[in-house]
Amino acid sequence: MTKSNERVRRPGARADNGCEDGSEGCEIGELFHVLGKTHVLDILHLFIHEGAGPRRFVEIQTRLGMSPNTLSDRLKDLVEAGLLSRTAYNEIPPRVDYEATAKGSDLGPVFESLRGWAAKHTLKPESAKPVAMAVG
Repeated sequence: MTKSNERVRRPGARADNGCEDGSEGCEIGELFHVLGKTHVLDILHLFIHEGAGPRRFVEIQTRLGMSPNTLSDRLKDLVEAGLLSRTAYNEIPPRVDYEATAKGSDLGPVFESLRGWAAKHTLKPESAKPVAMAVG
């Protein structure tokens, strides 16, 4: 398991990309690898745009309708990437809270850009433009 200040490296990623020592940012491919997993953007959107503050596992699961195993895996990925923090409390029943970190919250403008794009576009194919044919 990685420490919270270590960066997650996908298999096959170059070690000289600045992700090892934390002095530089990661390659965009590293970010795409984490964000491209199923439900990750849904989870981050919940934390970034639907209210700050800690959320419990069951609340996230209920809101997003995810299986417990998938949600557990995605939360683990996001914690290891430093986008969410995990706080476990020594209580019975056990209580664990997740919260967006500053790094995770810095993705807010990305979501705003996507929201603007979605307001302007649909995911339906655009009609093809006629192609001029040369006569001759």
